[in-house]
Amino acid sequence: MSAPLNQFKVPPVMTILMAELGIDLSKAGLMMSVFALVGIFISLPSGYIVGRMGLKLSGIVAVASLFVGSFIGWFAENTSSMLTSRVIEGIGMCLISVVAPAVIAAWFPPEKRGMPMGIWSTWVALGSIVMLLVAPLLNGWLGWKSVWGMTTIYTAFILVLMVYPFRMPRIDEAPHYYAGGEHHVSIKDVYLTPGVWILALIFMIFNIMVIAVCSFTPVYLESEFGYSKERASAITSFFLISSLVTAPAAGVLIHKFRFYRGVLFFSFLALSLTIVIPYHVSGVLIPICLFLVGSAAGMIAPATFSAVPEIVKDPKAAGVGMSIVAFGQYLGMCLGPFLFGAIAEKAGWEMASYSLVPVLLAGAAAAYFLRIHPR
Repeated sequence: MSAPLNQFKVPPVMTILMAELGIDLSKAGLMMSVFALVGIFISLPSGYIVGRMGLKLSGIVAVASLFVGSFIGWFAENTSSMLTSRVIEGIGMCLISVVAPAVIAAWFPPEKRGMPMGIWSTWVALGSIVMLLVAPLLNGWLGWKSVWGMTTIYTAFILVLMVYPFRMPRIDEAPHYYAGGEHHVSIKDVYLTPGVWILALIFMIFNIMVIAVCSFTPVYLESEFGYSKERASAITSFFLISSLVTAPAAGVLIHKFRFYRGVLFFSFLALSLTIVIPYHVSGVLIPICLFLVGSAAGMIAPATFSAVPEIVKDPKAAGVGMSIVAFGQYLGMCLGPFLFGAIAEKAGWEMASYSLVPVLLAGAAAAYFLRIHPR
């Protein structure tokens, strides 16, 4: 959670930052989009970095980057220092998104990997929900710097845990991880594996949809129904809250049946059939529909993360495979708000919601053609 807590601390206090730092809306938006831009540039190289440094050291570097970035932002007095802090935090988030699933692949054999991947997959939703609830309270109490202070202290605590007691498993604890002996991961072979790139495409499509919904649904609710910022954000959070239930549920399915491809295919199909509904209803039906749409969306991440080690076969190569999936993730994070926002501006909210349908059907098609042979 240290990564999404740091990523999503800006939106709840964005108007305060704009006033105190003297920045306009475009620069304020850059404080969020810089995470995706950093991810696009370093996600693929991060596979090489993790492969050479090892998972524990890479994890320490990731959390240390989050800590240093948050600390700099805590004392930032101008735009340049704040953006510098966000770049450093973005590096940490990209690395941890590669390292953490690879660590799970190391600790858990394929037949037991689904549940921990399902739990891990709640990280972004849980972190963003906590920040949406906590940041306004801290800001009202001690100002926006108290939000950065909280994330800095929390991340420092996590950094201590990463140094000790976190460790990699011993041979007797994870024989599947050490089965190949001491060998070097063939990074080139992983990069040439078609299935990993299909997963990257799937995760790109998933993030186009998620970031578009999370970024613009509050704006839609404010402009179309006159909701306050607080109420619009609270209603939008129903989309994320549902994933706290369905992500572990997907982990159970994968744990019992190794049903990676089916979870992905039917989740995308369900999303393509329901994504437009929240933009065609009103009143209490909006949060209900967002919750239902988010329920289907919440199953995609654990299935994707669990499928990576199965496709690359070698659990020691999971980090390299995750770097390719992360590339798709951050590309989707950049494309989603840009495309959805442009369509909404020119053709309206309903047409923007309809534009997501073919995108999600493409995700279902990619899942259908994905080939996974569980061990």
